[in-house]
Amino acid sequence: MDRALLLRLLGEKPARQEKTTYSLATLTQEDGYRYTEISYQACDGETVQALLLIPDGVDIETSEKHPTIIAHHQHGGRYDAGMLEPAGLCENPANTFALTLCKAGFVVLCPEQIGFGRRREKLSDGQYMNGRDNERWLFIQYYLQGRTLLGKCLFDLECAVDVLANVPFVDKERIGICGHSMGGLIAYWFGWYEKRIKAITSACGFSSLTLLQERHLNHTFTMYLPSILNYGDTPDLLDEICPKPLYLTFGAEDRIFPVDASLDICRKAQSIYTLQEASNQCITEVTEDGHVFTEEKQSRAANFFRRFL
Repeated sequence: MDRALLLRLLGEKPARQEKTTYSLATLTQEDGYRYTEISYQACDGETVQALLLIPDGVDIETSEKHPTIIAHHQHGGRYDAGMLEPAGLCENPANTFALTLCKAGFVVLCPEQIGFGRRREKLSDGQYMNGRDNERWLFIQYYLQGRTLLGKCLFDLECAVDVLANVPFVDKERIGICGHSMGGLIAYWFGWYEKRIKAITSACGFSSLTLLQERHLNHTFTMYLPSILNYGDTPDLLDEICPKPLYLTFGAEDRIFPVDASLDICRKAQSIYTLQEASNQCITEVTEDGHVFTEEKQSRAANFFRRFL
């Protein structure tokens, strides 16, 4: 699909901030790493926080710069968890891949998507809006403004990359993105959108919208753009993502992503990368499991980023 067309479908983009500023909270020491909160402005100017994980082997007081990975949280109906889950800081976290990547030696940023964690809408009584209702409300709010929820998420992440590019110990030439489920969807789209992203890992992140509609499978509101099926489908982004290093992993028993679509996506990716003589930069798999980002897959993701960052 044409890039200019997709950018229009993402909706109106707020003006970029002229100056990128951020602040870091006090570091908290854990076993093998430290973490802190980093505050910055998102695309609409609101101040947001993300978690920044730093391996013990990284000395942030020197001029040495280090590869960094954005670890985007899942959906899973865990609206209260948000950025805390990949960092292992919420109750009963299901996916702690940010910790895996940090312990593999990477600086890791865990942003929070609007509608999750601290970025949920508050009602007049000061209570957070119900998560699913909040997500639907946000989708409608942006739609009424000629915008999209997916566009909001991508534009917010663009601001996060602006910040990372100014953090002294981050190598702005070696930034990757990793995500599972909704996070895998965002990783895939943002890897297409943002040229500064050098490598992408998407676990159980997306499928063919055409097939999902045919089989009456609903998904997160972040997945949809108006009229996209008039021009193509989500897997068509692969044409432009190539030859950027890409690791796609799906589960054959995933109940929300049909296995035939996952196999087709893997074949399509391999074909595109082979035609561009970049087959060594594309790893795809459909494993005998479900909608999970297993420890084994997380380890493969860490090795993938070691290779390409």
